[in-house]
Amino acid sequence: MNERAYTSSKPEDLFIELFAQIFGLDKIQFISPEHPFQDIEGRTRFIDFALRTVDYKVAFEIDGLQWHHPGAISIEDFEDNLLRQNSLIYGGWKVFRWTDRQIAEEQERVKEHLALFLENVPGLLNFDDFLPKQSGAVFELRKHQEEALISLANMRNEGKTIALLTHATGTGKTFVAISDAKRINGRTLYLAHRDNLIRQTMKEFKKLWPEKRCGLFTGRKKEYDAFNLIASIQSMAENLTLFSPDQFTYLIIDEAHHSSAPTYQKILGYFNPDFILGLTATPERSDEQSILEIFMESAHRISLEEAIKRGELVPIRCIRVETNVDLSKVRYNAVNYARKDLEEKIRIPAREKLIVDTYLENTPNRKAVVFTVNIDHGEKLAELFREKGVSAAAVSGRIKAEKRDQILHEFESGKIKVLCACDVLNEGWNCPSLEVLLMARPTLSKVLYMQQLGRGTRKAPGKECLVVIDFVDNATRYSAPLSLHRVFKKKQYRTGGLVLASDEDMQREDDAIENGEKPTQVLNIGVWAKDYHEIDIFNWQDKLKDVISVSELERDLAASEGFIKRAVDRGWIVPDHLLEIGDRRYCYFEKSRIEEVRERLGIPVVDKQSIKRLFVEFTEKMDMSSSYKPVFMLCFLESIDENGVAGINKVAEKFRHFYISRRQQGLKPEKTVMRMSKADELELEEVQRIILEMPYEKFERRKYVEYHTDLAYIRFSRNLWKQLIETDLENLKKICRDSIDAYFERIS
Repeated sequence: MNERAYTSSKPEDLFIELFAQIFGLDKIQFISPEHPFQDIEGRTRFIDFALRTVDYKVAFEIDGLQWHHPGAISIEDFEDNLLRQNSLIYGGWKVFRWTDRQIAEEQERVKEHLALFLENVPGLLNFDDFLPKQSGAVFELRKHQEEALISLANMRNEGKTIALLTHATGTGKTFVAISDAKRINGRTLYLAHRDNLIRQTMKEFKKLWPEKRCGLFTGRKKEYDAFNLIASIQSMAENLTLFSPDQFTYLIIDEAHHSSAPTYQKILGYFNPDFILGLTATPERSDEQSILEIFMESAHRISLEEAIKRGELVPIRCIRVETNVDLSKVRYNAVNYARKDLEEKIRIPAREKLIVDTYLENTPNRKAVVFTVNIDHGEKLAELFREKGVSAAAVSGRIKAEKRDQILHEFESGKIKVLCACDVLNEGWNCPSLEVLLMARPTLSKVLYMQQLGRGTRKAPGKECLVVIDFVDNATRYSAPLSLHRVFKKKQYRTGGLVLASDEDMQREDDAIENGEKPTQVLNIGVWAKDYHEIDIFNWQDKLKDVISVSELERDLAASEGFIKRAVDRGWIVPDHLLEIGDRRYCYFEKSRIEEVRERLGIPVVDKQSIKRLFVEFTEKMDMSSSYKPVFMLCFLESIDENGVAGINKVAEKFRHFYISRRQQGLKPEKTVMRMSKADELELEEVQRIILEMPYEKFERRKYVEYHTDLAYIRFSRNLWKQLIETDLENLKKICRDSIDAYFERIS
């Protein structure tokens, strides 16, 4: 690959790298950098990194050390920082903070904390506040259960995704629920909060739907793989991450009048089934409606594309304006461009003039918002619009809340036609009559782009569509800014054409174009092209689902850690994708190339026939920067039972004793930079971590040994253990002792 990304290595970049190491590079897209929020006094502030989910608002802050030492800053600044943090907490944000020194020097500790803080955040899903709620209805179960089933089918035909079934005791609501789920014939989750209901429902499922396996998911029994699962609310809420959000097609909630409880809402917000059915005996209409509202408010929002197809949001047209502005050398960290670099490249008069001219040529007199790079950029563009006779104003966090509210009011009333906004309109503001969005701020953040897009998707009288004008600057494939077509994976572009719309509208437009007509329902924009042309919608984050990382490839091939990375660095093999974040490079290979890489690099296959020979050779040829590998293997061999199994505690005790014993004998225990040189100061748990981090891992990645965390033991792989006899074990111990002697002779 000759494309190279130019990246920075600030603490913020390191944070992104650490986040990716824990949760995966594909999850980075859910982080919103420099996320705006309003403090309790109405001023706009920014969060370093925000993570919005159905249940959580999480703020990550990375500060210089002066913020943690009041004496190093003025009392006014210190108090202002307290106001900022108090405002976040008041607004429902969970706030986690580190110093830039911790990010740089204590990376393992920061990763441990990140994993701990987010362990209860299921799925790391972004939440879009502009999307419509799912559609639902209430109906009453009468005498004829078949009528209820017909009503449910009709609701789904009307596009409704949630139903609330009211019933009197003994009228067969469980029969209706199971029968309807059976008609859809998808995996079903039935939730109840009482043991007797769970047991009764299990019997009903087995009776009415015997063809599919039915299982329980409770505190005592967890049958994860059953097609139909009957679960207690509490057990499911505590174990959501064991399931994917799309695990179930049909979700039934018994006694739905409890759905306002946090556990119910947590489950509703996590799973994304095709249909949700709530069952309740509450007879009052007002209560019924409130339960339905809770269902629709708590459940997954339907996607933007689906909402537009259903006609709940306006169709979107697009004009792409390709510029010659070069972003290829702008540093980035996968969710954000380095602001200073970006401002230097973007803030040029020709591009600013192009933004104004594009609006005047294509969407004159339409209400429009221009999303800008920074405050000065917004004020400059507003000035240029006014010079061209367009009523325009800049809005940003620099403006006092009262003045900002006045500007927004004048825009909504039509007195101002164009708003040039820096961050403050990304969320929490809606003007349904807004018709045009000019995406003048390049971004790598999907969350940010979707928030900006959502400002213009609401319906209003006389509004036929939203026009999105994407300014597409030059960049590498891996640092290309997001655009409407890239976000929604639409390969074909026609100037001014529909990108997101109902199937009927898309077909109507295609037919009109084919007949040489301009569709009458099209907003009267000044640019119109008849033909589609292909655009590159490559998105590396999407590609991660179908490729394998270097570390995964090394494990699959039972290769040494770093072996394939070194092969890439030396040009022996070329990865299919090469990303750079901060100072770290990430290489990815198509899965179909695994055997090709093995053959090209001469990596042997570890199978039943070769495993013993390869293991003995590896033990004999240990390359050692420390004594850990032969000492670990010797301690392991001395601890195993007749099944080739040893408790991790026993191995760790022997491992620690080895180094303590050397010191007691007046011998050098290890190099002073190695942690085991001070073995007498280490707790047993620390020794276990040292073993698992390094010496064990070298043997495990070659598939010679296995570690079972739940049972806390290490064992030889079964294929290898079957072939090792007593003389082999004694020979291996001798090899380890010889390697240890040779190592200490060398370092002394």
